[in-house]
Amino acid sequence: MFELVLVICLAMRPDQCAIERPVSFERYPTAVECTRNSYVHVVHWLMEHPNWNVRQWRCEQPGA
Repeated sequence: MFELVLVICLAMRPDQCAIERPVSFERYPTAVECTRNSYVHVVHWLMEHPNWNVRQWRCEQPGA
């Protein structure tokens, strides 16, 4: 299984970043499926967190 991992930074302080593993998003059986569907989840996350920017995202196996 693969999950979406976000590298997020504060909009007003772009040097302050963190890694976010949104638990509300589904896990995917393959990296390809995760990559294909992740953009929609990234946009949804951004709409719910207007004070943050997503600098990068990737798909990882949990615990990696």
